[in-house]
Amino acid sequence: MKTLLTTLLLFLAAAAVAGEPEKLSFNKEGEFKIVQFTDLHLGKDAAKNQAVYDLMGSILDEEKPDFVVLSGDVVTHDSVQARWDALVQVMSSRGIRWTAVLGNHDEEHKLSRREIQAIIAGQPGAVMNPAPEDVAGACNQVIAISGSKGNDTEALLYFFDTHAYTRFKGIGKYDWVDLSQLVWYRDQSRAFTEANGGEPLPALAFFHIPLPEYLEAWNSMETNHWGTRNEKGGWPYLNSGLFTQFVEAGDVMATFAGHDHVNDYIACLYGIALAYGRGTGGATTYGDQVPGARVIVLHEGERTFDTWIRERGNDRRVDECTYPSSFENKGPGGWMRRAMARQRR
Repeated sequence: MKTLLTTLLLFLAAAAVAGEPEKLSFNKEGEFKIVQFTDLHLGKDAAKNQAVYDLMGSILDEEKPDFVVLSGDVVTHDSVQARWDALVQVMSSRGIRWTAVLGNHDEEHKLSRREIQAIIAGQPGAVMNPAPEDVAGACNQVIAISGSKGNDTEALLYFFDTHAYTRFKGIGKYDWVDLSQLVWYRDQSRAFTEANGGEPLPALAFFHIPLPEYLEAWNSMETNHWGTRNEKGGWPYLNSGLFTQFVEAGDVMATFAGHDHVNDYIACLYGIALAYGRGTGGATTYGDQVPGARVIVLHEGERTFDTWIRERGNDRRVDECTYPSSFENKGPGGWMRRAMARQRR
């Protein structure tokens, strides 16, 4: 049992690195359920937009999550404020808290990333404790999840801006995570870990553009993977090292991206699960997969989560799996077990 001093240190760590902590907590069953919607691409076609809202509403009514994450490419039309106002009603009418990260297309429509961040922060039900101004991008934040009895911080949710397009000719198409973001993450992770007696808290990370390691995870013959890979993948050509920071810090169990509309897989690399959501936009964007969402369920006091895809019109869980048990070692020498042990240290 954590001491009173540890409790105080965790509270001070949350206040120091994330501003006034939000009141998110595990439910009485010791679970915290997240629905990830991604690549909505809300535009000028009202009927197509309404189809997206209807899909989101049906999934929320089915899953009844504690929290919603919108993982980028949300509004792709000049009427940015109006589209966000309409979208938010899907969550606020159900009393569900939510947050968002931005994609490469969000900033293409009159407003800057910081201006869109301000719109999000002002919406009902939004959780937005942005990182300091000197951290590159918008919507970078960490959200602490307290225990089911409202006690110590038991888990963390990190959010990163993966920006849009590269500024350098000849180096691919997409930008990469900035050094200031890496430093910001390490500072927060270190503060929470020290306050927790040196033990990293279970954490998840969300962003729009996948990391280069997503391909390595898919190609690995060492562990199982779930879901489909139907396009090459739009990660940056340069690797600025965010995944390495996750491995070294030992808190992030999994990352969740969007961007590639017809990839929805989850695979493990060095003890960390790299996952896509399921594209939610349907008729508002490309791709022949049935639109839907990814569902994630954290378990209080454990470094584990369950996850599955919920599709439109489908009452079963697609590609349901559990981290880490569903990713058992397939190679010699217990690779997955060693990776998990290293992460726990």
